[in-house]
Amino acid sequence: MEKLFTYSKWKEILGICLIIIIGLVVRVEDLKDWKAQPQKAMYKGEPLLTTFDGYYYLTLSRDLATGHYGKIDYRRAVPDYPKMPSPPPLLSIFASIIHKITGASFNWIGALLPAFLGLLLIIPLYSMGRFYGGPLMAFVSSLVGILSFYYVYRSSLGWFDTDCMNVTWALGASYLFLKFGIEKSYKRYLYCLGGFIIWILFMWWWDQTPYVATALSLLPFLISIIFFYRPNKKEGLLFLSALLCLFGIVLFWKGFDFPIKVIENVFSQYKYISKKASTDFPNLGITISEQARASFKELILKTTDSTVVFLISIVGLVLLFIKRPKDSLFLSVPVALSILSYFFAKRFLIFMSPITAMGVGYLTSYIWDKLLNYKTILRFLIILLVIGFALPSFIKGMNKTFWPKEPPHLIDGMVYAKEHTPKDAVIWAWWDHGYPLIYFSNRGTINDGSAHSPERSVYNGVPLATSNQRFAANFMRFYVSQGLRGLSKLYEAFNGDKARAQKFMKQVLSAGPEDAESIITKTNLKPVGKYNTPKKWIKYFFPEKTRPVYLFLDWRLTVTAYWWFWLGSWDIEKHNGIHPIYATFYNLQLKDNLIKSPEIIVDINSGIMLVNNKKILLKEILIVRKDKISKKVFKHSSKFNFELLEPAKFGAITDSLIGESIFNKLFLRHKPNPNYFKPVKLFSPSYQIWEVIGDRAK
Repeated sequence: MEKLFTYSKWKEILGICLIIIIGLVVRVEDLKDWKAQPQKAMYKGEPLLTTFDGYYYLTLSRDLATGHYGKIDYRRAVPDYPKMPSPPPLLSIFASIIHKITGASFNWIGALLPAFLGLLLIIPLYSMGRFYGGPLMAFVSSLVGILSFYYVYRSSLGWFDTDCMNVTWALGASYLFLKFGIEKSYKRYLYCLGGFIIWILFMWWWDQTPYVATALSLLPFLISIIFFYRPNKKEGLLFLSALLCLFGIVLFWKGFDFPIKVIENVFSQYKYISKKASTDFPNLGITISEQARASFKELILKTTDSTVVFLISIVGLVLLFIKRPKDSLFLSVPVALSILSYFFAKRFLIFMSPITAMGVGYLTSYIWDKLLNYKTILRFLIILLVIGFALPSFIKGMNKTFWPKEPPHLIDGMVYAKEHTPKDAVIWAWWDHGYPLIYFSNRGTINDGSAHSPERSVYNGVPLATSNQRFAANFMRFYVSQGLRGLSKLYEAFNGDKARAQKFMKQVLSAGPEDAESIITKTNLKPVGKYNTPKKWIKYFFPEKTRPVYLFLDWRLTVTAYWWFWLGSWDIEKHNGIHPIYATFYNLQLKDNLIKSPEIIVDINSGIMLVNNKKILLKEILIVRKDKISKKVFKHSSKFNFELLEPAKFGAITDSLIGESIFNKLFLRHKPNPNYFKPVKLFSPSYQIWEVIGDRAK
């Protein structure tokens, strides 16, 4: 063991290979579960992704490979149409090249590539570990870091997103700038150049937040300059000149306001993760699970999965900072981001990987140095320590199966939309489905994983949460025609009073074009551009032509109702929305006036519901059959209703607000107003596709 970590380089390489094999196995072993249960993970024999955002990068990969990559993306954020990223995201380029070389399908590339890219973290982990504590620390740090549970989760089979390399780029920049700082020969400039190359690649890779990538990359460079770099005058001037040239190139590439944008974006990201509302619309961070704070228990479970190992890592990290205070400053980036995971958002838990790894590795190497005179004991102790540190995370990674976010039955609905809607159609769906819908249906969407601004997401939910079918249909057609840019004209007509503008918009769209003219005339709207007469405002609200609009309702909306209804019912004046009651039940049987499943019993005669032996009094029971809806009202003082869609054996406990929403009227009751909604495919409780008709100005 002593030779393994001290003298034999080839054995050191063998150790690295062992870590790579272990890291790969724990990342791809889910494939056997996916193949055993294809109804949860495979579509037509090919794997699905475990993240919604992955379909954004996979779509761009396909566009690159097929020659459809253009300047404007007419499928996203309709009708505001963002530009296609230029240059294309590095992840998409990788996948496109692999497809062209191997001929592999994009679905398989998207599933497997993250598992291999995630292993590259071993390079900076091993390098930094070797610097701080030698080969032993390098080996232990690499093993513990590559098995960190949350990092495994976000760099495993199907996680086709930038997370699989973000930690690698950040830690790689830290290591290279560390070497730049401590190296005294001219070789340090090669390390510096490598650090800047990593920075540029990091910006290209983390395309959604290049400004954050800049801050994470250049902080260790500043540490090198402030605490380590002490050249002679001539050398310093030459370096400064080269530095100015490099930053000039970056400013030319990213714009001369790039430094200001870095600062603004960092503060903007802080507002987002801190969940503070900064506009008339809510901060969406509170609605997204990965933006929730991680508790101390969760820090342990999602990193080492062992309280003992976690505490050892903290002790080791503190010891590292005490023994090597200046050198350890280069760990400040992952340390700071790890702290953010506890105080703000658990998504930063991936940066706990190098922190726990360095702590455990340093303490192991420290013990090694202290016990060098006790070789037999040391061999046995180190073997036990290494196994003990890595085993909990390895076992948890092997036992836990990460399933795709979009199940195959929903993908089937997206493919159906592709086959049964016009090519220029816009699919109105909740923003979770934005990227997958574009990938599988190749249709337009109005919201997605990066376009979901607070205002856009509120309007995404408005037609789902309202009870007025005419308003819902007219609003969707209006929004698909006008978008946020068009809405700004309405805000201007009310001198920026968005609350009044919204109320007026709802009144007009609910009235229809025939009655809306008198409402507009009485309101005496301020002229805005070409909209200076009631008739022109009528055409603004009720466009004669727009891209065909279809509504996609699905099972996931029943799961996320607490948030989308809150957004859809958002009141600008009160700065709040309504959280509804909506819980679903499946495999329900109606017999002898009882609605039953393994979880519940609903007595239709008494209006009493038992959920896991807990009694709930019901105000109403509504039963939907193919040809009719029957309703029974009780005198109970209750806010709960129960609705059953008998043909689908599907039901829900609701309150009256969401019960009367467009979502529930269509999805559970199948009760459309034929003037505004026409069924295309009803496959409850999985998904539904409705054609949105709406009113037109004459």
